[in-house]
Amino acid sequence: MTLFVDILVCILIWFVGTALFSFMNVIRYRYIEKKKIFNEDFTCDSCGTELKPLEAFPVFSYLFLKGKCRYCGEKLSLYDFVNELIGGFVLVFVFLRFGDGCGISSGFILSEPIDSIVHFNLENFAYVVTAILFVCLLDLVVMVDHKTMEIPNIFVISTLVVSVLSLITMRDVGIIEHLIGALVISVPMFVITLIVKGGFGGGDVKLSFAAGLMLGWKLAIVGFFIGLLLGGLYAIIKLSTKKIDKKAHFAFGPYLCIGYMMALICGANMLWGYLKLAAILHG
Repeated sequence: MTLFVDILVCILIWFVGTALFSFMNVIRYRYIEKKKIFNEDFTCDSCGTELKPLEAFPVFSYLFLKGKCRYCGEKLSLYDFVNELIGGFVLVFVFLRFGDGCGISSGFILSEPIDSIVHFNLENFAYVVTAILFVCLLDLVVMVDHKTMEIPNIFVISTLVVSVLSLITMRDVGIIEHLIGALVISVPMFVITLIVKGGFGGGDVKLSFAAGLMLGWKLAIVGFFIGLLLGGLYAIIKLSTKKIDKKAHFAFGPYLCIGYMMALICGANMLWGYLKLAAILHG
């Protein structure tokens, strides 16, 4: 019975995650198309036909409609579908990671879903909401930067606001560590940008300042190097397949955001694992 309840809780949280990330898809589309974020009907991107609630249902509407609009037959966005699908799992991980009060600097130990609800309180709620807002904003940056090659200031400012909020809701990390986190990556990136033409974009620097304030200096470093690794792998794959040349630029922001998301959820474990491996290698 307990296992059934745990599974049911995870499914419900997954649905909430798909809905949140579906809304991020809407914000991304309407921002790029310069439409109003709110007070707009849900319509097909191709023919503009107003969609019924079930036709705009996250994940399952894509599956039921077989990836095509029922009115014009145009293909629906696979990118949006994948983002909603992944978003559901991200929210499950965030809830199970922080729902029972584990702090950002603690190890990644998934709690029992039902235990997370039983021990849920206002402090845990504030912690989880802050983490959810953070990953949702990073998801927005991933999609917009991938599409437009720029990180809008409004998303950076919103991330900064959430990071300032984290100084109140995530008190397991000292404020000095948070403040150093804002500078430890952003300042070197800014210097590199001044020295090397096209080294990093201004949006990447500002985003690292905002995200670093949220994560603290240790996890900010972890997140940056994850992003650097992912971006490097992407560049190597593209170069090897000759889809880009050596002088081409690509958006680094998406990989940076993925790195910061991973640092939030399991960065402490990655850091401990690296330190243990370094200790073993050095005897």
